[in-house]
Amino acid sequence: MYMTPYFVLNANGKDISQSLMDRVVSVRVRQKSGLISDTCIIEIDDHRENPIQLPSSDDTISIALGYAQEATDDASQLINFGQFDVSEFSLDGVRDTLTIFGNKSIWSKGLQIPLKFSWLSDPDQPLLLKNLVDKIASKYGLQAKLSSKLNTIELPAIEQNESDMQLLTRLASYYDAIVKIIDDFLVFIPRGTGKTTSGKKLKEVTLVREQLLSWTALNTQYPGYKSCQAWYHDFITASRKKVKVGSDKPCFDLNLTYANEVTAKLAAKARLTHANRMAKSIDLKFIGEPNVIAGGVIKVEGVRDGIDGRWFVSQVEHSIDSKGFVSQAQCVLLTE
Repeated sequence: MYMTPYFVLNANGKDISQSLMDRVVSVRVRQKSGLISDTCIIEIDDHRENPIQLPSSDDTISIALGYAQEATDDASQLINFGQFDVSEFSLDGVRDTLTIFGNKSIWSKGLQIPLKFSWLSDPDQPLLLKNLVDKIASKYGLQAKLSSKLNTIELPAIEQNESDMQLLTRLASYYDAIVKIIDDFLVFIPRGTGKTTSGKKLKEVTLVREQLLSWTALNTQYPGYKSCQAWYHDFITASRKKVKVGSDKPCFDLNLTYANEVTAKLAAKARLTHANRMAKSIDLKFIGEPNVIAGGVIKVEGVRDGIDGRWFVSQVEHSIDSKGFVSQAQCVLLTE
């Protein structure tokens, strides 16, 4: 059955799709993995005879994109991309358009407020990553979900002088992880695996050659890092010691002091995995597929070696305009 691109817009909880259907020039949603804010851009025909009411700073917009059966305009196949706060808007007098820019609504504005806090850790009562994430999650009415691989990581004492969002993002970067708020959960999982916190594989979206509009691939040929070393504090000898993952050169030096040898080795392994994953990447442009999400997995089939295979989606953009529904994804190697 023929399917036509379809969208639903809600402003402050009210469905405005039908009233704007003939005036919306384009709707775009961009997702990135991690706590980096998802964004949206909505361009509307703002002709002089009937100008659009200008948005205010406290307005919110919810967006769903997908396809409807043309016979019924059934919107049941739409994917909800959540609620966005209006961050700014622009007016174009030549084209008579109003363009609204939005950032994904975060659970609590408090996540972005800089804080001063001392996270204590010592050999008798170490600070676990799980404990830190649990405490931050509960502060905002969320439930923490960490993969078992990250649960037991011990952290050194931390003097926090940044927002909780910045702290979580920084810790995630140390262990090649993703931190993101999904529904009522604060999720902390290894990056690039395409797996849930329980270790199950996420549902992947298969793309065949006929769906692809264009693609590019980058394969870095120069020698990457073959090993990585990290440092930890040995409380018994009161000295700074080194651990190394891999044996060849060049070697990347993580010039940070971790709580113990196990945690330092995990960080070194994560950094080496990250470097290897970034050695290959692809950019895909394809017929709109709203089920492709940042942090998810794409499986490409029937193109050629170097393109075919399973890829981790680090960023995706979905766009509906007069030309139809198009999606674009930036992907890197999947960590098996």
